[in-house]
Amino acid sequence: MTGSTRGLAAELAVLTLAAALAAASLPLHAGYWGWSWDALNHHIYLGLIAESPRFDRDVIAASFQSYQYPYLYWPVYRLSLLDGSGAVVGAWWAALQAALVLPPVWLISLRALPAREQALIGMAERVTACGLAFMSTIVLAGLETTSNDLLAAVPLLWAFAEAAVEPSTDRRAFAAAALWGVSAAFKLSNALFLPLLVLWWLMPGSGRPLLRRGTSIAAGAALGFGVAYAPWGWQLWQHMGNPFYPYFNSLFGAATGG
Repeated sequence: MTGSTRGLAAELAVLTLAAALAAASLPLHAGYWGWSWDALNHHIYLGLIAESPRFDRDVIAASFQSYQYPYLYWPVYRLSLLDGSGAVVGAWWAALQAALVLPPVWLISLRALPAREQALIGMAERVTACGLAFMSTIVLAGLETTSNDLLAAVPLLWAFAEAAVEPSTDRRAFAAAALWGVSAAFKLSNALFLPLLVLWWLMPGSGRPLLRRGTSIAAGAALGFGVAYAPWGWQLWQHMGNPFYPYFNSLFGAATGG
């Protein structure tokens, strides 16, 4: 490992720790862990069925939100059972999310910003970029509540970090698309970001073999989504006749009432 590589690794470690501590300070300062109506309606329930499925006992117990991909809510469910104040438990949750989000954000800034001869200037630019990313009200709201949006976005951020590598290759396109597929499995609305990856990799005039690159993206996206979604989709298929229940019932011929 070169001196430059060691310096970047140390920078990432320090920034990750700083982000986790800063995020933990939010619920500690507020004095509580923010619980929305969604938390009371289905966040905790989804965490429960991630650990102990209840298809034999419940039917739309938390409305049709009961059939969301549940596994990212398991940490919230487990944290809610801890014997401690809401502020302390919320601090652990916020720190966990920040520690997972910061590395890909930092890597995107490292790869997207121009290289600087002066290391301190480059580091200042990366720190600023990461700070701006965490100043978004959406990110701050995610850190303070039981929402799983930030966790679901982690593989998507890694996908863009992979897309920022030069020179681009079919293998990197495949890896980025697979990470996007995982993120879409975690939260179906993340599927809306695939056009951004496609545009990134298939820009006109790039000289890339578009058919082969497009095939790599399609195969990676399908594999990533399939592997990540399979545990939950299989259960829905067995019990509801539709791996995407309550969506696409007409396509799968599933009953609409569960």
